[in-house]
Amino acid sequence: MDAPVAIVVRTRNRPILLARALESILAQSYQNYLVVVVNDTGDREPVEAAVARVADRAQGRFRVVHNTVSRGREAALNTGLHASSSTFVTVLDDDDTWAPTFLERTVDHLERTGQQAVSTRTEVVYERIDGDDIVVEGRELLATDRSEVTLLDTIVRNYTTTNSLLYRREVLKSTGEYDESLPVLADWDFVLKLLRLGEVGFIDGEPLAFWHRRPASVGAVGNSVHVGDEHTRWDSIIRDRYLRADLNQHDGLGYLLAISEILDRDRKVAHDRAGHISGAVHNLAVGISNLHELHSSLAAAVQHLYTTQDGIMRQLVELNRNLISQNNRMVAQFERLNERLEQLEGSISQTTGVRVR
Repeated sequence: MDAPVAIVVRTRNRPILLARALESILAQSYQNYLVVVVNDTGDREPVEAAVARVADRAQGRFRVVHNTVSRGREAALNTGLHASSSTFVTVLDDDDTWAPTFLERTVDHLERTGQQAVSTRTEVVYERIDGDDIVVEGRELLATDRSEVTLLDTIVRNYTTTNSLLYRREVLKSTGEYDESLPVLADWDFVLKLLRLGEVGFIDGEPLAFWHRRPASVGAVGNSVHVGDEHTRWDSIIRDRYLRADLNQHDGLGYLLAISEILDRDRKVAHDRAGHISGAVHNLAVGISNLHELHSSLAAAVQHLYTTQDGIMRQLVELNRNLISQNNRMVAQFERLNERLEQLEGSISQTTGVRVR
Protein backbone atom coordinates (compact mmCIF):
# COMPACT_ATOMS: atom_id res chain seq x y z
CA MET A 1 0.00 0.00 0.00
CA ASP A 2 1.36 3.41 -1.00
CA ALA A 3 1.12 6.60 1.07
CA PRO A 4 -2.43 7.82 1.93
CA VAL A 5 -2.34 10.44 -0.85
CA ALA A 6 -1.43 9.90 -4.51
CA ILE A 7 -0.63 13.02 -6.55
CA VAL A 8 -0.79 12.63 -10.32
CA VAL A 9 1.28 15.18 -12.29
CA ARG A 10 0.80 15.27 -16.07
CA THR A 11 3.60 16.86 -18.06
CA ARG A 12 4.86 17.20 -21.60
CA ASN A 13 7.83 19.33 -22.65
CA ARG A 14 7.31 22.06 -20.04
CA PRO A 15 10.33 21.66 -17.73
CA ILE A 16 10.21 25.21 -16.35
CA LEU A 17 6.59 24.69 -15.27
CA LEU A 18 7.19 21.15 -14.02
CA ALA A 19 10.00 22.36 -11.76
CA ARG A 20 7.63 24.89 -10.16
CA ALA A 21 4.90 22.26 -9.63
CA LEU A 22 7.36 19.87 -7.93
CA GLU A 23 8.52 22.67 -5.61
CA SER A 24 4.88 23.38 -4.74
CA ILE A 25 4.42 19.72 -3.74
CA LEU A 26 7.61 19.63 -1.68
CA ALA A 27 6.47 22.76 0.17
CA GLN A 28 3.35 21.00 1.51
CA SER A 29 2.95 20.86 5.28
CA TYR A 30 1.44 17.36 4.82
CA GLN A 31 4.20 15.04 3.64
CA ASN A 32 2.67 11.55 3.53
CA TYR A 33 2.16 11.32 -0.22
CA LEU A 34 3.35 9.61 -3.40
CA VAL A 35 3.88 11.63 -6.59
CA VAL A 36 3.42 9.97 -9.99
CA VAL A 37 4.82 12.13 -12.78
CA VAL A 38 3.34 11.02 -16.09
CA ASN A 39 5.47 12.19 -19.01
CA ASP A 40 3.05 11.91 -21.92
CA THR A 41 5.51 11.33 -24.85
CA GLY A 42 7.57 14.39 -24.02
CA ASP A 43 11.38 14.49 -23.94
CA ARG A 44 12.61 12.21 -21.15
CA GLU A 45 15.79 13.98 -20.15
CA PRO A 46 14.25 17.27 -18.88
CA VAL A 47 11.68 15.35 -16.80
CA GLU A 48 14.30 13.07 -15.28
CA ALA A 49 16.51 16.10 -14.61
CA ALA A 50 13.69 17.99 -12.88
CA VAL A 51 12.96 15.02 -10.61
CA ALA A 52 16.68 14.41 -9.96
CA ARG A 53 17.14 18.00 -8.76
CA VAL A 54 14.69 17.40 -5.91
CA ALA A 55 15.52 13.75 -5.26
CA ASP A 56 17.23 14.45 -1.92
CA ARG A 57 14.12 16.17 -0.60
CA ALA A 58 11.66 13.80 -2.30
CA GLN A 59 12.97 10.86 -0.24
CA GLY A 60 11.74 8.25 -2.72
CA ARG A 61 8.20 9.64 -2.95
CA PHE A 62 8.45 10.50 -6.67
CA ARG A 63 7.81 8.05 -9.51
CA VAL A 64 8.13 8.83 -13.20
CA VAL A 65 6.15 7.06 -15.92
CA HIS A 66 7.15 7.73 -19.54
CA ASN A 67 4.40 7.15 -22.10
CA THR A 68 5.88 6.18 -25.45
CA VAL A 69 2.51 6.60 -27.17
CA SER A 70 0.06 9.33 -26.16
CA ARG A 71 -3.56 8.32 -25.80
CA GLY A 72 -4.61 11.80 -24.68
CA ARG A 73 -4.54 13.99 -21.58
CA GLU A 74 -7.21 12.02 -19.74
CA ALA A 75 -5.53 8.67 -20.46
CA ALA A 76 -2.41 10.16 -18.86
CA LEU A 77 -4.43 10.72 -15.69
CA ASN A 78 -5.55 7.12 -15.67
CA THR A 79 -1.94 6.04 -16.15
CA GLY A 80 -1.10 7.90 -12.95
CA LEU A 81 -3.98 6.21 -11.14
CA HIS A 82 -2.78 2.76 -12.25
CA ALA A 83 0.77 3.51 -11.06
CA SER A 84 -0.40 4.15 -7.49
CA SER A 85 -2.60 2.80 -4.74
CA SER A 86 -3.78 5.16 -2.03
CA THR A 87 -6.77 6.21 0.05
CA PHE A 88 -6.95 9.67 -1.50
CA VAL A 89 -6.20 10.98 -5.02
CA THR A 90 -5.53 14.45 -6.34
CA VAL A 91 -4.17 15.91 -9.58
CA LEU A 92 -1.65 18.71 -9.96
CA ASP A 93 -0.87 19.45 -13.61
CA ASP A 94 2.66 20.63 -14.27
CA ASP A 95 1.60 24.26 -14.74
CA ASP A 96 -0.48 24.61 -11.54
CA THR A 97 0.44 25.09 -7.86
CA TRP A 98 -0.96 24.81 -4.34
CA ALA A 99 -0.75 26.76 -1.12
CA PRO A 100 1.49 24.91 1.40
CA THR A 101 -1.53 23.76 3.45
CA PHE A 102 -3.61 22.36 0.56
CA LEU A 103 -3.00 18.67 1.32
CA GLU A 104 -3.13 19.11 5.09
CA ARG A 105 -6.52 20.82 5.06
CA THR A 106 -8.18 18.68 2.38
CA VAL A 107 -7.04 15.37 3.91
CA ASP A 108 -8.16 16.57 7.35
CA HIS A 109 -11.58 17.53 5.93
CA LEU A 110 -12.23 14.13 4.39
CA GLU A 111 -11.01 12.27 7.46
CA ARG A 112 -13.26 14.35 9.76
CA THR A 113 -16.40 14.43 7.61
CA GLY A 114 -16.23 11.09 5.82
CA GLN A 115 -17.23 12.86 2.58
CA GLN A 116 -16.23 11.39 -0.76
CA ALA A 117 -14.45 14.48 -2.06
CA VAL A 118 -13.60 18.08 -1.19
CA SER A 119 -12.67 21.18 -3.19
CA THR A 120 -11.07 24.46 -2.16
CA ARG A 121 -11.25 28.09 -3.09
CA THR A 122 -9.20 28.67 -6.28
CA GLU A 123 -7.28 31.70 -7.50
CA VAL A 124 -6.66 32.26 -11.20
CA VAL A 125 -3.10 33.45 -11.91
CA TYR A 126 -2.46 35.11 -15.27
CA GLU A 127 1.12 34.83 -16.43
CA ARG A 128 3.46 34.62 -19.39
CA ILE A 129 6.74 32.86 -20.12
CA ASP A 130 9.67 35.21 -20.74
CA GLY A 131 12.70 33.09 -21.58
CA ASP A 132 13.49 31.14 -18.41
CA ASP A 133 11.26 33.34 -16.26
CA ILE A 134 7.56 33.08 -15.38
CA VAL A 135 6.08 36.56 -15.17
CA VAL A 136 2.82 37.02 -13.23
CA GLU A 137 0.55 39.62 -14.82
CA GLY A 138 -2.58 39.43 -12.67
CA ARG A 139 -4.71 37.46 -10.22
CA GLU A 140 -8.40 36.97 -9.48
CA LEU A 141 -10.49 34.61 -7.36
CA LEU A 142 -12.54 32.07 -9.28
CA ALA A 143 -16.34 32.08 -8.81
CA THR A 144 -16.39 34.49 -5.87
CA ASP A 145 -20.20 34.22 -5.67
CA ARG A 146 -20.06 30.50 -4.87
CA SER A 147 -19.12 28.91 -1.55
CA GLU A 148 -20.09 25.28 -2.18
CA VAL A 149 -19.93 22.62 -4.89
CA THR A 150 -23.40 21.77 -6.16
CA LEU A 151 -24.72 19.64 -8.97
CA LEU A 152 -27.04 22.49 -9.94
CA ASP A 153 -24.11 24.86 -10.56
CA THR A 154 -21.86 22.23 -12.13
CA ILE A 155 -24.51 21.28 -14.68
CA VAL A 156 -24.21 24.84 -16.02
CA ARG A 157 -20.45 25.22 -15.71
CA ASN A 158 -17.54 23.55 -13.96
CA TYR A 159 -16.18 25.78 -11.20
CA THR A 160 -14.09 22.98 -9.65
CA THR A 161 -10.59 23.10 -11.11
CA THR A 162 -8.66 19.84 -11.35
CA ASN A 163 -6.03 20.85 -8.80
CA SER A 164 -8.60 22.05 -6.25
CA LEU A 165 -10.08 18.57 -5.75
CA LEU A 166 -9.08 15.71 -3.42
CA TYR A 167 -11.22 12.56 -3.48
CA ARG A 168 -11.36 9.03 -2.14
CA ARG A 169 -10.00 6.45 -4.57
CA GLU A 170 -12.92 4.14 -3.79
CA VAL A 171 -15.33 6.46 -5.67
CA LEU A 172 -13.70 5.29 -8.92
CA LYS A 173 -15.59 2.01 -8.49
CA SER A 174 -18.81 3.98 -9.08
CA THR A 175 -17.70 6.84 -11.32
CA GLY A 176 -15.23 4.88 -13.40
CA GLU A 177 -11.91 6.39 -14.40
CA TYR A 178 -11.47 9.55 -16.44
CA ASP A 179 -13.19 9.30 -19.84
CA GLU A 180 -10.33 8.80 -22.31
CA SER A 181 -12.63 9.52 -25.28
CA LEU A 182 -12.75 13.17 -24.22
CA PRO A 183 -9.83 15.33 -25.42
CA VAL A 184 -10.95 18.10 -23.02
CA LEU A 185 -13.44 18.61 -20.17
CA ALA A 186 -12.98 15.14 -18.67
CA ASP A 187 -12.48 16.91 -15.32
CA TRP A 188 -15.98 18.41 -15.63
CA ASP A 189 -17.39 15.02 -16.60
CA PHE A 190 -15.70 13.45 -13.56
CA VAL A 191 -17.09 16.07 -11.14
CA LEU A 192 -20.59 15.50 -12.56
CA LYS A 193 -20.23 11.78 -11.80
CA LEU A 194 -18.95 12.56 -8.31
CA LEU A 195 -21.92 14.80 -7.56
CA ARG A 196 -24.36 12.11 -8.71
CA LEU A 197 -22.98 9.93 -5.90
CA GLY A 198 -23.28 12.51 -3.14
CA GLU A 199 -22.05 15.80 -1.73
CA VAL A 200 -18.64 17.28 -2.43
CA GLY A 201 -17.26 19.39 0.41
CA PHE A 202 -15.85 22.89 0.02
CA ILE A 203 -13.13 24.68 2.00
CA ASP A 204 -13.79 28.41 1.75
CA GLY A 205 -11.55 31.33 2.72
CA GLU A 206 -8.09 31.98 1.38
CA PRO A 207 -7.37 30.15 -1.92
CA LEU A 208 -5.48 26.90 -1.55
CA ALA A 209 -5.35 26.03 -5.27
CA PHE A 210 -3.82 28.21 -7.98
CA TRP A 211 -4.92 27.76 -11.58
CA HIS A 212 -2.23 29.28 -13.79
CA ARG A 213 -3.33 30.57 -17.19
CA ARG A 214 -1.26 31.96 -20.07
CA PRO A 215 -3.71 33.46 -22.61
CA ALA A 216 -0.94 34.75 -24.88
CA SER A 217 1.15 31.57 -24.88
CA VAL A 218 1.05 29.00 -27.66
CA GLY A 219 2.59 25.60 -28.19
CA ALA A 220 3.73 23.41 -25.32
CA VAL A 221 3.48 26.13 -22.64
CA GLY A 222 -0.09 27.13 -23.56
CA ASN A 223 -3.30 26.14 -21.76
CA SER A 224 -5.79 23.78 -23.36
CA VAL A 225 -8.52 26.31 -22.65
CA HIS A 226 -6.65 28.82 -24.87
CA VAL A 227 -4.65 26.67 -27.29
CA GLY A 228 -6.65 24.72 -29.88
CA ASP A 229 -9.84 25.43 -27.96
CA GLU A 230 -12.43 22.66 -28.42
CA HIS A 231 -14.22 23.28 -25.13
CA THR A 232 -17.42 24.66 -26.66
CA ARG A 233 -17.80 21.73 -29.06
CA TRP A 234 -17.11 19.06 -26.44
CA ASP A 235 -19.37 20.77 -23.93
CA SER A 236 -22.29 20.07 -26.31
CA ILE A 237 -21.10 16.52 -27.00
CA ILE A 238 -20.95 15.68 -23.29
CA ARG A 239 -24.43 17.11 -22.69
CA ASP A 240 -25.79 15.09 -25.61
CA ARG A 241 -24.25 11.90 -24.23
CA TYR A 242 -25.93 12.34 -20.85
CA LEU A 243 -29.22 13.26 -22.49
CA ARG A 244 -29.23 10.16 -24.69
CA ALA A 245 -28.33 7.94 -21.74
CA ASP A 246 -31.23 9.29 -19.70
CA LEU A 247 -33.66 8.94 -22.61
CA ASN A 248 -32.59 5.37 -23.23
CA GLN A 249 -33.12 4.55 -19.58
CA HIS A 250 -36.21 6.61 -18.72
CA ASP A 251 -37.74 7.56 -22.08
CA GLY A 252 -38.42 11.11 -20.88
CA LEU A 253 -38.62 12.71 -24.32
CA GLY A 254 -42.13 14.05 -23.65
CA TYR A 255 -40.95 15.93 -20.58
CA LEU A 256 -38.05 17.39 -22.54
CA LEU A 257 -40.41 18.54 -25.30
CA ALA A 258 -42.67 20.20 -22.75
CA ILE A 259 -39.72 21.89 -21.02
CA SER A 260 -38.31 23.07 -24.36
CA GLU A 261 -41.69 24.63 -25.24
CA ILE A 262 -41.82 26.45 -21.89
CA LEU A 263 -38.27 27.69 -22.38
CA ASP A 264 -39.07 28.79 -25.93
CA ARG A 265 -42.09 30.77 -24.73
CA ASP A 266 -39.98 32.38 -22.04
CA ARG A 267 -37.40 33.19 -24.69
CA LYS A 268 -40.06 34.89 -26.84
CA VAL A 269 -41.34 36.90 -23.86
CA ALA A 270 -37.77 37.90 -23.03
CA HIS A 271 -37.21 38.83 -26.68
CA ASP A 272 -40.34 41.02 -26.73
CA ARG A 273 -39.35 42.69 -23.49
CA ALA A 274 -35.87 43.22 -24.83
CA GLY A 275 -37.39 44.86 -27.94
CA HIS A 276 -39.52 47.13 -25.77
CA ILE A 277 -36.55 48.05 -23.62
CA SER A 278 -34.47 48.62 -26.74
CA GLY A 279 -37.14 50.98 -28.12
CA ALA A 280 -37.33 52.86 -24.84
CA VAL A 281 -33.56 53.15 -24.74
CA HIS A 282 -33.58 54.41 -28.33
CA ASN A 283 -36.20 57.06 -27.52
CA LEU A 284 -34.21 58.06 -24.47
CA ALA A 285 -31.09 58.30 -26.60
CA VAL A 286 -32.97 60.50 -29.13
CA GLY A 287 -34.22 62.69 -26.29
CA ILE A 288 -30.72 63.01 -24.90
CA SER A 289 -29.45 63.84 -28.39
CA ASN A 290 -32.11 66.57 -28.72
CA LEU A 291 -31.14 67.95 -25.34
CA HIS A 292 -27.53 68.02 -26.47
CA GLU A 293 -28.57 69.93 -29.62
CA LEU A 294 -30.67 72.38 -27.55
CA HIS A 295 -27.78 72.82 -25.18
CA SER A 296 -25.48 73.52 -28.13
CA SER A 297 -27.97 76.07 -29.54
CA LEU A 298 -28.31 77.82 -26.19
CA ALA A 299 -24.56 77.87 -25.80
CA ALA A 300 -24.23 79.42 -29.27
CA ALA A 301 -26.92 82.04 -28.45
CA VAL A 302 -25.21 82.94 -25.18
CA GLN A 303 -21.90 83.21 -26.98
CA HIS A 304 -23.55 85.49 -29.56
CA LEU A 305 -24.95 87.67 -26.76
CA TYR A 306 -21.52 87.92 -25.20
CA THR A 307 -20.02 88.86 -28.56
CA THR A 308 -22.77 91.47 -29.19
CA GLN A 309 -22.33 92.87 -25.69
CA ASP A 310 -18.61 93.23 -26.25
CA GLY A 311 -19.28 95.09 -29.53
CA ILE A 312 -21.79 97.46 -27.87
CA MET A 313 -19.40 98.11 -25.00
CA ARG A 314 -16.64 98.99 -27.45
CA GLN A 315 -19.01 101.35 -29.31
CA LEU A 316 -20.12 103.00 -26.07
CA VAL A 317 -16.52 103.50 -25.00
CA GLU A 318 -15.71 105.05 -28.37
CA LEU A 319 -18.83 107.30 -28.22
CA ASN A 320 -17.97 108.40 -24.71
CA ARG A 321 -14.47 109.22 -25.83
CA ASN A 322 -15.83 111.29 -28.74
CA LEU A 323 -18.28 113.14 -26.46
CA ILE A 324 -15.49 114.00 -24.04
CA SER A 325 -13.37 115.23 -26.90
CA GLN A 326 -16.25 117.38 -28.28
CA ASN A 327 -17.00 118.73 -24.81
CA ASN A 328 -13.37 119.72 -24.35
CA ARG A 329 -13.41 121.56 -27.72
CA MET A 330 -16.63 123.44 -26.80
CA VAL A 331 -15.15 124.48 -23.45
CA ALA A 332 -12.07 125.78 -25.22
CA GLN A 333 -14.26 127.74 -27.70
CA PHE A 334 -16.30 129.26 -24.85
CA GLU A 335 -13.12 130.31 -23.12
CA ARG A 336 -11.87 131.99 -26.30
CA LEU A 337 -15.28 133.75 -26.80
CA ASN A 338 -15.21 134.93 -23.23
CA GLU A 339 -11.71 136.36 -23.73
CA ARG A 340 -12.93 138.08 -26.91
CA LEU A 341 -15.91 139.62 -25.11
CA GLU A 342 -13.65 140.90 -22.36
CA GLN A 343 -11.43 142.51 -25.00
CA LEU A 344 -14.47 144.18 -26.70
CA GLU A 345 -15.75 145.45 -23.38
CA GLY A 346 -12.36 146.96 -22.67
CA SER A 347 -12.27 148.71 -26.04
CA ILE A 348 -15.78 150.18 -25.63
CA SER A 349 -14.98 151.45 -22.14
CA GLN A 350 -11.89 153.24 -23.34
CA THR A 351 -13.77 154.86 -26.23
CA THR A 352 -16.90 156.01 -24.44
CA GLY A 353 -15.75 156.05 -20.90
CA VAL A 354 -18.70 153.86 -20.00
CA ARG A 355 -18.35 150.38 -18.59
CA VAL A 356 -20.39 147.84 -20.57
CA ARG A 357 -20.96 145.51 -17.55
